[in-house]
Amino acid sequence: MLRSMDLIYPINFVGHDEWMNAGYRLDLAKGDVITRDGEVLGNWRVAEYDPEDDDKGGRYEFILHGQDVAMLTAEFANLDYRISRGFALSTLTRAIREWHETQPT
Repeated sequence: MLRSMDLIYPINFVGHDEWMNAGYRLDLAKGDVITRDGEVLGNWRVAEYDPEDDDKGGRYEFILHGQDVAMLTAEFANLDYRISRGFALSTLTRAIREWHETQPT
């Protein structure tokens, strides 16, 4: 069970660490996107990647709660290079945060 103290960032990708630690398993390449306050914004997923090919890229996607199509995306060039994947995740996180801050409360 997710505890509020586990939500340490303004935007949290629940299950992302488990996906990385499990060797980028396809069945774990998704999870919830939740604010620090516990608001579920939608889901994240990783698309267009091959867990058997660390040198191939892919794409992070943010799907708004209740939708099926990605609202925001960020591509990475190499799966197993933290700089490439990390930059994409950071870019997507920033875009989600900026979008969320413009929404009426």
